[in-house]
Amino acid sequence: MRFPRWPPGKQRHKGIGGLAVSNLSAMPGKALKTTRARSVNGEDVRTRILKAAHELFTQNGYRATTTKEISARAGVAEPTLFRHFGSKVELFEISILEPFTAFVDRWSRQWVDYSTEATVEELAENLVDSLYSLIREDRRVFQELMAARSEPTNDLYPAAVAVSAQLRKGLRAVHDEGLNIQAKRGLSYIDPPATMGAVASMIIGSVMFEDWVFPADKRIPGRTRMVREITGMIVDGISHRRHR
Repeated sequence: MRFPRWPPGKQRHKGIGGLAVSNLSAMPGKALKTTRARSVNGEDVRTRILKAAHELFTQNGYRATTTKEISARAGVAEPTLFRHFGSKVELFEISILEPFTAFVDRWSRQWVDYSTEATVEELAENLVDSLYSLIREDRRVFQELMAARSEPTNDLYPAAVAVSAQLRKGLRAVHDEGLNIQAKRGLSYIDPPATMGAVASMIIGSVMFEDWVFPADKRIPGRTRMVREITGMIVDGISHRRHR
């Protein structure tokens, strides 16, 4: 997965589930044996399963991914997977939802920190670039979650509700900081909830409805072009707005 753009010195997004696996081959002698033993029953097995699950869920989607495939990629037997995780849904929630929640919380805090120094254009570009990249890289997962969000009987419904709630919480933090920016920089005549909703809809819609919204028989613009275009629309719309 590519990483969303962050301000200099800030931590970048490692996909929805940026998980690291220890480099076992770097450990000498006795320590290596101990680590290998732990990898059968301990945390290393769980980490490998989570990493494999994240990769396959984001590549192929929840429905198209089987626990057998996850086990094979993690290098464990399928019963071992179920000893660590009670069901495929539980594995999805832990490998996808928990890191996503942590990312959105980190993203909103870092955006607030960044806002004290940046220009309006830099703020807009950072917001668009990071949110666009998040949705773009995990598009397949978000498509399934959006479908599940309207079906209470869907086994992904609880995860879909949690993801949408967490995303809105992050957008609320950006919105609240936007009120401070508005006051400090004299950006009058802005309706913050409407502006935030319009910006988020523009970003998310351009990714999620890519095969609906672009003109037929024309190339679909790439990420860089879309980020630049949306950023320009936001900056021009804010800078040239007049009282209505």
